[in-house]
Amino acid sequence: MKVTLYLLSFLLISLSGLSQKIRFASSIGSSSFQWHENQTTIDLGAQLTFQDPGKNHLLFAKLKTLGNIHESLVDRSHFIFVEPPTTTYNHPLSANEPLHASYRGGQAEAGIQWFTKSGFSPIVSLYSKSIARKITSTQSMYIEEEKYALHGISMGLDYAKQWKQSTIHIHGQIFEPIYRDITLYGRYIGVPYTSLTTNNSMSYQTGLDFRHKKYGMALTYEILNFGAADNPNSKSVEASQANLISSLFTFYF
Repeated sequence: MKVTLYLLSFLLISLSGLSQKIRFASSIGSSSFQWHENQTTIDLGAQLTFQDPGKNHLLFAKLKTLGNIHESLVDRSHFIFVEPPTTTYNHPLSANEPLHASYRGGQAEAGIQWFTKSGFSPIVSLYSKSIARKITSTQSMYIEEEKYALHGISMGLDYAKQWKQSTIHIHGQIFEPIYRDITLYGRYIGVPYTSLTTNNSMSYQTGLDFRHKKYGMALTYEILNFGAADNPNSKSVEASQANLISSLFTFYF
């Protein structure tokens, strides 16, 4: 996915000498996670669009990173980890040892959007999302980490209403993972262990974007479904669902 985006970016830039229209935008914002724990992240984004003048479609590439700004207390009654072998230098954590979780991740999207006279625009794209959940304690900065990777196809519909210098967009998308896996890390697990997920369902996103001249603001609500992983040699992971409310402030160059 990263290679595809780099190649697309290079193609768009190299064609700038023709009669094509290229626009770049950068964003900053935050997301509120409601998952195993509740957390807030700082988000950074970038977008590149490419459209021939007079054509009814455009190509786009989007990148977004998420990083936590605080840790959340883990509910020990809902968390099971693999106990390490007891040695002189490695003792199991006590049952009362507080555990904390932190989230980070990113997403990439590259696709095409068609415009119609009605204001409705179909969207089809390749979509990739990765989310990591890291567990720490006061005794150890690295207990365990789960990394989720979802790669697939997204389809959606955008409706635009335009005024003199302002535009408002309402959009909805569904995301169907084609390839997904969960990778487990941690001193208690021993080595990274990767498995394909099962019982994974589609994810959904809806949002509202407002743009005035070179400035924009976006509000997005996303339902992100992670699959389950059955790992007989390590730790099995149950299916879970994360709800995200995100905001982004964008400047269009």
